[in-house]
Amino acid sequence: MYLKLLVFMSVLIVSCGGQKTVIKHGALDNGRSDIVIAILPLINNSADKSLDSIGITLSDLISAQMAAKKGFKLVERQRIEEMLSELKLGQSGVVDQNAAIQVGKMLGANVMAFGSFSSFGKKVLLTIRLIKVETGEIVGGVSERSSDVYKLDVLAENAAKKLSDSLAHQ
Repeated sequence: MYLKLLVFMSVLIVSCGGQKTVIKHGALDNGRSDIVIAILPLINNSADKSLDSIGITLSDLISAQMAAKKGFKLVERQRIEEMLSELKLGQSGVVDQNAAIQVGKMLGANVMAFGSFSSFGKKVLLTIRLIKVETGEIVGGVSERSSDVYKLDVLAENAAKKLSDSLAHQ
């Protein structure tokens, strides 16, 4: 356990190199940087574990919606998973917030999105919080409901709109 922590901290120190991450707002055409956001797969809090794959689908749909909005760049989920796997942090499907923030720094993200969903019959409740990588503070969050677990696209679209609005008002 201590060896893993030591390796993780060594990789973190070398890769961060003292860089400071700052959230800057604005579109590409005005010369300012976009917000770089990494969205982790959403955790299934439902009793039905056959819904676990919905967490990945939802995070992908939300990422696609966010990437289409001006002012945001997204870290590719594959890169996030590779980093978590390399550091052996994501094997249980649940990633400690502090460790994930450190991964976010290594990936060059300004903001990490953590969240979960719960299914109650056909209804779904989705919650996501936005964490500023530099400080670890919560800078936004959303809660979204759907009456049908099979309408993930609408759920993701509404969540992405709320996330972008939340970040735009920081």
